[in-house]
Amino acid sequence: MKVMIELTWSKFMALVVLVYAFIQDLGPDGHEALIYSLPFVVFLITGKQVIDWRRGNEEIKDNKI
Repeated sequence: MKVMIELTWSKFMALVVLVYAFIQDLGPDGHEALIYSLPFVVFLITGKQVIDWRRGNEEIKDNKI
């Protein structure tokens, strides 16, 4: 099984959101930013992976015809 992680714009933005939420939570009043940002980060990363995977499968099907 080959695993490749390509850094795309959506994954980079997910990383920025995650880091920024973590930094906000380090402050004295912060304890909720990370909780609310995690679903968006997961959606950005996995959504992009699924889109890339489907696009790859369609290209393979097109080449077999």
